[in-house]
Amino acid sequence: MRESEVLANTFQSVRNLTKFYFSMFPEEKLHEEVCINGKTLNTAYWLAAHLVWTEHFLVLQGVGNTSMDIPWLKEFEIGSTPEKKDSWPSYSEVMETMDKIHEKAMKVIKELPDEELDKENFLGYTFGGVNSKRVMITHLIRHEPMHVGQLSWLLKLYGVETV
Repeated sequence: MRESEVLANTFQSVRNLTKFYFSMFPEEKLHEEVCINGKTLNTAYWLAAHLVWTEHFLVLQGVGNTSMDIPWLKEFEIGSTPEKKDSWPSYSEVMETMDKIHEKAMKVIKELPDEELDKENFLGYTFGGVNSKRVMITHLIRHEPMHVGQLSWLLKLYGVETV
């Protein structure tokens, strides 16, 4: 099995867990803000849309040098304000877009020849001083579980059993 296939399989496992946690969310809690020690946490809705932006940015743009025309995507990029706006799409649209981007991203990763992994990514983005396609994929794999952890805490706070 090629390394790119291992990376794709690893991320698929992460995404399966992500989708499981999102499936547990009561619809009325998706936009609910939680404050802890005066700090407002991201809502489940915002986390979903941010993960859509992340996979699009890191894999489709950074590794595949392609893009999908999604007008609301930049509203959920890193550093964006998580305050709800009228321009935000419905949650179902966010989740449908997540699936569409994921399908394309998995194809990009799986079809990537291993010799391409160490080549520079198309965005010039670096993590730990490394600018490669591999680092974009490995960051995707480590980034999403951090947000899954946030989802699990939100579910606990809402009294939703996950185990």
